[in-house]
Amino acid sequence: MVDILPHPSFLGDMGDHSKKKSGIAMCVGCGSQIHDQYILRVSPDLEWHAACLKCAECSQYLDETCTCFVRDGKTYCRRDYVRLFGIKCAKCNTGFCSSDLVMRARDNVYHMECFRCSVCSRHLLPGDEFSLREEELLCRVDHGLLMERASAGSPISPGNIHSNRPLHIPAYKYSVRLCVTA
Repeated sequence: MVDILPHPSFLGDMGDHSKKKSGIAMCVGCGSQIHDQYILRVSPDLEWHAACLKCAECSQYLDETCTCFVRDGKTYCRRDYVRLFGIKCAKCNTGFCSSDLVMRARDNVYHMECFRCSVCSRHLLPGDEFSLREEELLCRVDHGLLMERASAGSPISPGNIHSNRPLHIPAYKYSVRLCVTA
């Protein structure tokens, strides 16, 4: 979040003189001294000119009305930060909203709808047994077939489980919407 603070020199008689002035405010964006009436403060100690605080990706001005994220010294609006650095579904590569229910397998996170067997497309539900092989989800049945083929000396990639049907990974289309959390 961005805090807007009046510049100490503009406070005049209304300022809190019990606190010692902390020195000269320098803009993190341009490196110049801030003489503006207001200083934008990000995080505990990053101060900006209002004209310098912009998203590094889309150049949208950032202020107290929008959430500001800082990463590796760059500032981002919420939309670009989530797009660039947010966790994405291992299946459809779309981000998550705060209200989404998710499934996890090792380090992978999936939308509930995307959590399906890569061979038969069976929707895997909480409590179902599954395996994760070569980053592909397998239901218990297809995992068993994979193990049978392996013990018979056949190649053991998920695509070779059923000789009469190739590995099918369904394509899902999702509309991406930005969810704002309170």
